[in-house]
Amino acid sequence: MNGVVLWSDASQHKAVIWCEDQGDLAFYSQKHRQSFVDLHEGDLICFDLTLQHNRRMAENLQVLEGAACMGLAHNLTVAEPDAAGESDRRQNTAQVIPFAAPVEQKQRANISRRNCLG
Repeated sequence: MNGVVLWSDASQHKAVIWCEDQGDLAFYSQKHRQSFVDLHEGDLICFDLTLQHNRRMAENLQVLEGAACMGLAHNLTVAEPDAAGESDRRQNTAQVIPFAAPVEQKQRANISRRNCLG
């Protein structure tokens, strides 16, 4: 899976990642000193995605391009909805609800996957 680091804390060796599949955010927490990866906001990364206790976790990270998407977290925070989306919200015509993944999909999510660029 490919993604972009939205937030990282070097002292705690943790990061939050926006994934290319547009699903829930993935979280990274360094478990071993040998697996140290220097992450910064905006880094384009490749990683294995696993599901642990209903949380998407990133493992085996590899930085593909440093600072490739600087400011993405800020841009997502301040983004204004487009005019068409605004009228839909005012009419209350739609409600976004989360879908539970089918059992087969959850089982596949527990297996590490890797699909890196280049």
